[in-house]
Amino acid sequence: MKTILSITIALLFTVSTFAQEKTKVETIKTFLDGIVTTETATIDEAEPIVGIKALADSKADKKIMLTKESIQSDLDEIGKYKSAIIIVGLHTIVKVTDAPNCQQSGSWGACMPYGKGLIQKAGSLEQKENYINYIIGIPDSQERTLYLFN
Repeated sequence: MKTILSITIALLFTVSTFAQEKTKVETIKTFLDGIVTTETATIDEAEPIVGIKALADSKADKKIMLTKESIQSDLDEIGKYKSAIIIVGLHTIVKVTDAPNCQQSGSWGACMPYGKGLIQKAGSLEQKENYINYIIGIPDSQERTLYLFN
């Protein structure tokens, strides 16, 4: 009887451990794997994109502020680098996953590449995968920064 109870408790513990969601920091670190090393970064669980922005500011090979007027030439730079991420404000991070696969955006007036993003909403990270204009939003006064990495 004790053996069955011990096995049941062990199984429940194992299942509950695997069922737990990743923390926001773990999610972002996994998201950026292969792009930028996050081990030395200070990343706050409440606002993880703030820490990633600071890390990208210091580690990127090139940093470009995106504007509607310059976005097409800025996006053309992606092909010269191994990886590209875009940070919008302090709430959204996007990685370009397929630069040649692009779709014309009327609001941006540019061919926007395909990507994956994490958007912080109501304390959690929402994952999106689409052409990046659907993740970074329409041109407005928000700061959008393209970070390029070799």
